[in-house]
Amino acid sequence: MEPKVQEPIKLINIMIRVKNAFFQFWPLVLVLAVLLGAYSYVRARTSFVPMYETKAIFTVESAYEAEDIFGTAAYYDQYAAQELAAAFPRILSTQMMNDLVVEQLEKGYINGYASAYAVVDTNMLVLTARSAVPQDAYDYINAVIECYPQVAIYIVDIPQVKIIQSPALPTTPYNSFSGWSSAAKGAILGAALGFAFIFACGLLTRTIQTADELKSAINLPILVALPRVTLKKRRKTHPVMVSAGSDPNMAESLRGLRLKVKKLLEEPDKKTVLVTSTIAGEGKTTVALNLARALVRDGHKVVVLDADLRSQSIARMLGEMAVGHCLLDCLKDPEISIMDCVRTDKNSTLDYISGHSTDTRHYTIEHRAMRKIIETLAQNYDYVVIDTPPSEVVSDATALCRYADCVLYVVRQDYAKRSQVINAVTTLHQKDVKLSGCVFNGVPQFHRQYGYGYRSTYGYGYDYGYRKYSGYGSKYGYGYSKYAQKKTEDEE
Repeated sequence: MEPKVQEPIKLINIMIRVKNAFFQFWPLVLVLAVLLGAYSYVRARTSFVPMYETKAIFTVESAYEAEDIFGTAAYYDQYAAQELAAAFPRILSTQMMNDLVVEQLEKGYINGYASAYAVVDTNMLVLTARSAVPQDAYDYINAVIECYPQVAIYIVDIPQVKIIQSPALPTTPYNSFSGWSSAAKGAILGAALGFAFIFACGLLTRTIQTADELKSAINLPILVALPRVTLKKRRKTHPVMVSAGSDPNMAESLRGLRLKVKKLLEEPDKKTVLVTSTIAGEGKTTVALNLARALVRDGHKVVVLDADLRSQSIARMLGEMAVGHCLLDCLKDPEISIMDCVRTDKNSTLDYISGHSTDTRHYTIEHRAMRKIIETLAQNYDYVVIDTPPSEVVSDATALCRYADCVLYVVRQDYAKRSQVINAVTTLHQKDVKLSGCVFNGVPQFHRQYGYGYRSTYGYGYDYGYRKYSGYGSKYGYGYSKYAQKKTEDEE
């Protein structure tokens, strides 16, 4: 079927992208929060300066004298104190005051600052001096007390001022370090940056997220949706394949894929199944092997042909050494029969053809020889499953599709870009390749409601643990899950 024209991305898809980006990058939020919180704390700590404060308290009396006991002298005294406090900054900022204080200090500079305020509902005036050095604060307030009347006389009417508390040399700072508020602000900023990054990733990513989005993009039937499965890693040199035994839901999905493939190959002369994808790492090799194993458990004689000449991975996925003849040897030497390259999986009766990869990047499959090889295999097996290179990377997949009776196109959720998938499928369509359907691979549990494949009822969470090994710069493989499951009825 011809792919549809690319449609605008819906809001629900954007939300899903943001959600997937959050699950993928949420550690980044924590890292940024911790780093910026720690940075803010250290910065506040290094920039903290203990400050020392000393005070002098005065009473202010106006020149007003009350004529009777109901006089308002106290009111005028309070007003005078407030007036002096209000005028203090203006007086302190004058050049005359600055010169007098500097001269009084005999240091040539002022290390600190002073302020004054009137105590509410009283005639008291509080003069405060602060500095990072206790002695400087003490010297500064004494200099201000000494020089203040000489300057204030030119600016305000000075009432009678009487000191009632002399300044003392401070011994402890009045402020204390508290970096947790700075750390909290930094952590909030870091988390905000992390969430902004996640949101931007959700908006900018253009990968396939849902089965509906995949179907609308390439207009192909979705045969099955395979779940994400987390498997425990084993200390082995070869990658381990995600199989039906990894999870009951995986087994259910593979059973559905087997039935649909068999229905597509109902006619006796149809035996060849080809599995391809857009780019490397979408799980096409895993799909091909699991499909072949499912057909073997059904009592059929099956062979898997590793047609990815640049990255022969079937043997390694089965835990075997890449030794002996393979497809590449048959193509180079006509004297070697393809049946001489067949090996049997030690854990099952599945036959496979896989060996060493070619180091020639421009080596392509010769069409006539390939047709003869596939015909030979079809004469000796009930089903031939072909694992090909990615269709967008190498042209071999397009050529091989002409010899297949059923072509499965694997698309991994949130992996290849939407435009890449559309372009690759369009290219296959233009080459008169008929795709039988899609396998939507690596679908999270919360996307299983679309009805393709199984509907989750087991209550497990899934996630592929992809490990990397050679293949086109984008590499593939799988890890293991903490949920060790018993073998299903199919495996028995």
